[in-house]
Order: sequence, then structure tokens, then C-alpha cells
Amino acid sequence: MTSLPSPPFIDVPGIANFRGVGQGYVGPGLLYRSADPTRATKAGLEKMSKDLGIRVIYDLRSKPEIERLGKEWEGEAVDDPNVFQKYGITRQWIPVFAEQDYGPEQVGLRYKEYTRSGSEGFVKAYSDILVSGKDAYGTVFRHLAQEKPTPCLIHCTAGKDRTGVLVALLFLHAGAPADVIADEYALTDLGLAEKKREFIERLLLNPALGGNREGVENMVSSKRENMLATLEMIRKEYGSAGEYMKKQCGLSDAEVQRVRKNIMDGALEKM
Repeated sequence: MTSLPSPPFIDVPGIANFRGVGQGYVGPGLLYRSADPTRATKAGLEKMSKDLGIRVIYDLRSKPEIERLGKEWEGEAVDDPNVFQKYGITRQWIPVFAEQDYGPEQVGLRYKEYTRSGSEGFVKAYSDILVSGKDAYGTVFRHLAQEKPTPCLIHCTAGKDRTGVLVALLFLHAGAPADVIADEYALTDLGLAEKKREFIERLLLNPALGGNREGVENMVSSKRENMLATLEMIRKEYGSAGEYMKKQCGLSDAEVQRVRKNIMDGALEKM
């Protein structure tokens, strides 16, 4: 297994699974990933804006997910839905599945293969994400293809599946080995540790899963072997991350090259 630096988690009050995307292959300070950030406290918002310099947030969630969560900011220190703008951050809604509820629990129910011990369910789910998410992902890729892209945050509900596939594509494009990509993906198990029990107990209440605790635990996991199998699927289906960007997302050769240059800028001296 390729060793990684200390887990790059960042304490942003109100947001789970928040970390920088780097690990020596993607330059630091440009990309961040997290679970839903709309429960951030004022301290969390200040940290994103002032300390991390984030200027754009890309929300990959579906409409039903957002509606199911109820009023954003409710019960938190912040009660203004336009609060991001006050901190100089633009929020863009770019759903992978606009009208489908695609939270971690709903995905688990839709792809019951998740409950099996192998990686088949994850590969199927992630294949569907790649097909349905090409427009959403293309928006992020074009942001990164600018001459001077600003720091951005990418998130879904848990920051595990839709976010994880997008980040894996970027690591792949930067030339990271499969082991490094899989290890970075597996960090989500640490990032969601406090929420995992909640996910599992709710899923076990659903009769469709028959009280299969072992299967449910597999369903909400971020095992490195699932990402390794996904990377193999990407190679077979698309050839490379760059080919996916061109043929599925419509980026030009020049844009694909700029994405690689920009995400790798500053990475080599960190290795």
C-alpha cells in the first residue's frame, strides 16, 4: 500500500468530512471536499472564506435531498440562506441527479448489491454517476481549466460517492497511482465516523434490508477495494480521465491540459 501523509482533514465548524484534496499529486489550496456545508456555523463560514480562500462551492446534491433536509441553517448559528454571498463565496447547484434522491441511504436502497461483500454494487452505482454526472462534472472541470481558477469546495450529502468519483477523476488525471487514489477515498470512513452510526441505524429500520447489519455497514463504507474496482471500470469504459473530460464533458484538448496543469501546480515540491 502506498503510504499517505497525515489525513488532511480540516476542522470547519458545522461541516463533516471536510478535507483538502492534495496528497502530493494535486496542488494544495485549490480543491476541498466535504459533506453538506449548509449547516456551517459563522466560525465555519469565516474559516472557509478567510483562512482557506474558498470562492466557489459546487453542490452535487439532488433537489429531493435538499428538500428532505428542510430549511437550511435551521437550528444553527446562521439563519440567512444567502449567507455564502456575504462571505464572498458563490454557491452553484450542479446536481448529478437533479430529481432523484441520491443521499447515501437512498443509494443503498437503490443499489442493494451494496450489501454484498464485493465491489459490484459500488462499481454499478459509480458507473451511473459517471454517466449522469458529465454535465455537473464538466462545470467543475471548466472552472479548473481557467487561467487562474479560484479555490473551490465540492460536496454532496456525505461527500462520499458523487464527490468521491469526481475527486478520483482529478487524481487520475494528475497521474496518481491507483493505490493513492483508493487510500484518499478511504479517508471518508474517518471523515464520517461520527455520522456512520446514524446512517446504519436508520437503514436497519427499513424492512427492504432485512436487518442485514453486515450488509448495511458495507453499504455506508468507503473501502479502498471499491475505488480500485471503480478505477478499473473507468479505464475500461473511458480510457482515461482526460478522455472522459473530452468525450463525455465536452472539454477541448487545451482545457484538459489546463486542468492537469492547474491541479498539479505546486504539487511536486510537496512530494
